[in-house]
Amino acid sequence: MKVSVAALSLLILILTVTSAVHSQSTFNVIPAEIIESVNSARTCCWKYRESVLPRKRVVGYRKALNCNLPAIIFVTKKDYDVCANPNKEWVQDYIKDPNLPLLPPRNVA
Repeated sequence: MKVSVAALSLLILILTVTSAVHSQSTFNVIPAEIIESVNSARTCCWKYRESVLPRKRVVGYRKALNCNLPAIIFVTKKDYDVCANPNKEWVQDYIKDPNLPLLPPRNVA
């Protein structure tokens, strides 16, 4: 009798742990739509820089044109992202500079 109670208790414990692990992995699955919205939040701008960014501080740029606020994101020597209005003359001058590379999108990790 003691053996069957112990075996039954062990079986219930294994089933409980297995069920808990399985339910956690189910909740960790994130739909593609949510991942895309998180991605765009990290690669889009909320507002533009008001003043001109000194050209000597800029090492490259990215385009954030499919966002709510279209922008050019300049990357500085210190690896800061600076959002700028793509319609401003100084921004257009910078992105026409052949020495200023268009960078690939930032990885979201």
